Amino acid sequence: MLDLGIIGFLNPWLLLGLMTLPVVWLILRITPPAPKKITFPALRLLFGLQGSSSKPQKTAWWLILLRILILLLLILALSEPVYAPIKRADNDYNTLVLVDNDWASTNSWPQQLGTLRSMLEQNKSSNKQFAFLATAKNETEHYNFSGFKSPENLLADIEQLSTIQSWSSNPQDALKGIEKQLEPYQPLKILWLSNGITSTSQADETPELEIPFAISEIYLPPDDNLPLWITAVKPEQNGVTVTIERAFEQLETEERIAALSDKNEILASEKVTFNSGTKTVSTTLKMPNELYNKAKKVTVVGKSTAATTFLLDQSNYRFPVGILTAAGQQDNKSLLGEHYYLQRALGLFTDVRYGSIKELLSRELSTIIVTDKETIPVNDQETLSQWIDQGGLLLRFSGPNLAEKRDQFIPVPLRSGYRNLEGNLTWEQPLTLEDFDKNSPFFGLPQNPEITVSGQLLAQPTPELDSHTWARLQDGTPLITATNQGDGTIVLVHTSSNTRWSNLALSGSFVDILRRILQFGQGVGVTNATESKLPIHDVLDAYGNLIPVENSAITLDTVPKKPLQAQSIGPQNPPGYYGKNKRQKAINLAGNLPNVQKNYFRADNRHVYDSKRESPLQIPLFFMALVLFLLDQALTLWLRGLFPIAAIGKPIAVIALLLIPVALIPSHRATAQDINEPLDKKGIEATLNTYLAYIITGDNKVDADSHSGLAGLSLQLHRRTAVENVRVTGVDLDRDQISPYPFLYWPITAIQEPLTSRGKRQLNEYISNGGLILFDLREASSTLNSALGSQGNAQYLQMLTNEINIPQMEPVPAGHVITRSFYLLESFPGRNNNRDFWTESTDPYRNDGVARILIGSNDWSRAWAINGQGAPLYAMVRGGERQRELAYRFGINLVMYALTGNYKEDQVHIPHILERLGQ
Repeated sequence: MLDLGIIGFLNPWLLLGLMTLPVVWLILRITPPAPKKITFPALRLLFGLQGSSSKPQKTAWWLILLRILILLLLILALSEPVYAPIKRADNDYNTLVLVDNDWASTNSWPQQLGTLRSMLEQNKSSNKQFAFLATAKNETEHYNFSGFKSPENLLADIEQLSTIQSWSSNPQDALKGIEKQLEPYQPLKILWLSNGITSTSQADETPELEIPFAISEIYLPPDDNLPLWITAVKPEQNGVTVTIERAFEQLETEERIAALSDKNEILASEKVTFNSGTKTVSTTLKMPNELYNKAKKVTVVGKSTAATTFLLDQSNYRFPVGILTAAGQQDNKSLLGEHYYLQRALGLFTDVRYGSIKELLSRELSTIIVTDKETIPVNDQETLSQWIDQGGLLLRFSGPNLAEKRDQFIPVPLRSGYRNLEGNLTWEQPLTLEDFDKNSPFFGLPQNPEITVSGQLLAQPTPELDSHTWARLQDGTPLITATNQGDGTIVLVHTSSNTRWSNLALSGSFVDILRRILQFGQGVGVTNATESKLPIHDVLDAYGNLIPVENSAITLDTVPKKPLQAQSIGPQNPPGYYGKNKRQKAINLAGNLPNVQKNYFRADNRHVYDSKRESPLQIPLFFMALVLFLLDQALTLWLRGLFPIAAIGKPIAVIALLLIPVALIPSHRATAQDINEPLDKKGIEATLNTYLAYIITGDNKVDADSHSGLAGLSLQLHRRTAVENVRVTGVDLDRDQISPYPFLYWPITAIQEPLTSRGKRQLNEYISNGGLILFDLREASSTLNSALGSQGNAQYLQMLTNEINIPQMEPVPAGHVITRSFYLLESFPGRNNNRDFWTESTDPYRNDGVARILIGSNDWSRAWAINGQGAPLYAMVRGGERQRELAYRFGINLVMYALTGNYKEDQVHIPHILERLGQ
């Protein structure tokens, strides 16, 4: 390539043709023009005779100049000129392309692959070898290395890089693994397609990359496209504090952090602002306890990656705790009060309430704590026992009162009296805690040698005592015991809740021990201590989506030797949920990343993805040459006198003036904003076949569910109706024509971008022409949204359809055509069964009485969704398989309604028509 700055030539050797221009000028100069053919009488030969000394006429100079210009344009066009050329790879070296393919590449991945393809295309004629190396391990714990090949052969191997991983990359380790394979191809050039960041643990190595290279080149995303990540998620008394960080600090940006439920309902959200010069920012998502415990994850809205999605499990929950105060008074006003230390310890991570058994159980409650001062009223014992059977946790503390008066809520038999290790008549000294046993829920907590116990209720020695003991003193006597009652648990601490018998309440371990105990409360599952490994249940992909998996080979050690850090989160321990049902453990990349910084690799050449776009000039030059050639032919005919100048001069001049400026405009691709474009290939295909279409939201998980759901509905249509070969596709309102599709399914999410003018225009045309759209808010109920004072996804639907001609809506009336278009239905369940279902207020004189808009919130796509084997992907929230069957019936009715309109409505007249025919 010949690079002249603003202009470059891909085939510069063809410019040697410019040397022939003087020769062509001379040839054209000495060549006379073709003679004119004139009809005239023979006597005309006698007029105007001249002597024999006349000179032959030569071609006009302006015509020669025109033809030289045509030849010049052809030579320049064949040399493939480009405007603002991108620097091509140096063909003097074999090239190794280093490709970052970890979580941080989610934003720049299309640019990385595009740059790789462009580089290989540009070097197809090179005789050097090329190879690419992925810097993040794949699922088999290997780095994808293509081996050295010709550029043309390597293009077919790019599909190996089609997936990015949800763990961190390690360029240095990847290079070390192929060091021996690089030796035959030295000297090497390295081209690093970077995601823009690197860990500080690698920063000292990557500037020189240990393995020597002849020259180096790096591509980086622009600063405003660098990834973010969560550094910490800390539960607080009134919510959760989230800290996020970025790799640059020069720009001022604004982000939104949200806590989401398992149905992607927004429970709380806050905006945060990175000021110029700031790399870290924190905010607190304030939530009441009921909402906090429904939170499934914390994420940065619109920039979801494995490092901006923090999964929450039971260890993060705040379980509401009630402290029994039969007298209605709190004993926390003095340091000797039995509630003082409990209030301060529990207040760090949960809500604490006071009252009688009846008052405490009037609201959702996880745990009831009974101190030694309080006794459980006889009238409330049956109510308390039933609550424990249903999964509640009763936590009791000991003291002199419990030593004298026992009741049925004791986990193990107790000896009479109590043990006093600080009395005047005892020789014994206060005892310390023994190391927690492997089967204890407290296993893994650090041992605190400063904790001493001077008073204790002693348990009766029984064969079952060891299985009920969670903590022991130094002499082996139980300090904390527990037993199961129904689905609940009763726990007894054999010492006091204040400093009367122990200094346990003064230690930092008191908070950790209480936190572990509360995990046995109502609605909380804990990992069985006998399970040494938990199988993977859901994997968090690089884009922050949870993907269900069935791979028993991937397990999590319940007692890890060391905390999981970013370097240990990988193919063998990917981020996600481990365990089954409620016994799940969350492993996060977010919050476990090492220090991350911008990639400052000292390369010989540094580029920014898409910083400048080259424009080919070959087609405009060919077009200009064609226009000038047509002009030359017209002038030649005129010079030969075949037609007068008046007949052609003005049209040619007008055409030339109009076409030459057009030829100078660089070629470009049609954008999504072009209007009145014809149907593309996809649109033509949709007119020839029946398609169920869904709106692409930009959320990969939601779009995948929509596709799987409509595929499941298509299968049921094929099995149960005469509608066959129904296909499924996703449509982009900015790119695809939607007019060929009789039905559109639109799931509403919080991260959808506002509609462009073309999208709004398409929707309004689609609705006005009778197309049917089902808006799915995908919410079980409005309870959570009401608690937040918001409308949930309904507010996002309003924003998306702000300028859309949505007709007046009403609840679906009884006897509506959609209730009997195929099956007879009374409700419209999906994965949820919310009866709020709205339709357009139809008018029999408009659109033949057929509704164009339906709005519901039952998450139909996940009720219909199937996997590759045809099995359902998701369990129903309620109603089981019967509800799924009703969901399929609604889907079939919906498609029939979209295809046949008010056909069933017209059937009401059939008896009268038959009666008349009979007459």
